[in-house]
Amino acid sequence: MMIVTIKYFGLLAEVTNKSEEQLQLDQETISVIDLKSKLESLYEGLQNATYAVAVNQTICTTDVAIKNQDVIAFLPPFAGG
Repeated sequence: MMIVTIKYFGLLAEVTNKSEEQLQLDQETISVIDLKSKLESLYEGLQNATYAVAVNQTICTTDVAIKNQDVIAFLPPFAGG
């Protein structure tokens, strides 16, 4: 079992109605793609959203393993240049 902190930014915070939450997961490790699937089933609005995922302040690919006490940020597309 592990506990991770999820942070939502921008429109994603509006979709979930929260800026941060802690999740308790039964697995010892979980990949980013599996966590995304789990959260998209909890918050249907995420299914149609475009966003990047950062684990411990590093943007990562969906095959990265998440470990106990990691901080995962869901980041909407950034505008600017």
